[in-house]
Amino acid sequence: MLGTATIVTFQDGFEQKWLSAIGFLFVVPPWVWMAVRTTDSLQFVTAHKVPFPTRTIRLMKVLALIVGAGGGFGAAIELGMQWYLALLPAGTVVFFSLKESVREIVPLKPVQDAAAYQSSWKQYRTLRSAYTRSFIWLGVAFLSTILILTLADKIPNPIGTVIFDLCLVGVLVSLAMSGVRQLKFFRWPCPRCGCAFNGVWNRPWFPKKCVYCGLPRDTSAASPTSEDLIKYS
Repeated sequence: MLGTATIVTFQDGFEQKWLSAIGFLFVVPPWVWMAVRTTDSLQFVTAHKVPFPTRTIRLMKVLALIVGAGGGFGAAIELGMQWYLALLPAGTVVFFSLKESVREIVPLKPVQDAAAYQSSWKQYRTLRSAYTRSFIWLGVAFLSTILILTLADKIPNPIGTVIFDLCLVGVLVSLAMSGVRQLKFFRWPCPRCGCAFNGVWNRPWFPKKCVYCGLPRDTSAASPTSEDLIKYS
């Protein structure tokens, strides 16, 4: 009878409920963190290199509250908790999120001298070259994998399997390396305003000037006009 009862329980969706709840545990916590500590989470995600006005931060907090608190409520319901008890974790998230003092995010301005500018542009060129090379290697690994699949019927099975596995590993490693280098390159700070030179949306091309302050690429510290220096001081 015990075994029969267990089968009936699983047929009633017990296992599915727990799998759904586990899925919630992977999705909800980051949104809860963003709802409770919106300013800190945005600074972490953007590496302290993207400015956010107070209004944008509040909108992000509202979105995070909807997903985080709502997801927590849904996870509790999936586990069989009564709705009035499921409101407790959601209410806790709302309570602590409202306690946060939202403030404007403004990246720190770098040192303004010729040596600092020269060092920054050298780092920019290094990161750009590494980012470009990572995509070239990714393309080579991907095309090699396609070529191996195309010639699969002409290559002995053991050899073809080994080569295919190596190409697949190459694709995965290239993806990981390009992701890391992309993050470093697109979060590189402008030497004048300290914000991400490429902007928050990670444009696929290389902009010729800073998205935020308009500083032209490869400009020395002496080049900006007096009006620009007053504006961004």
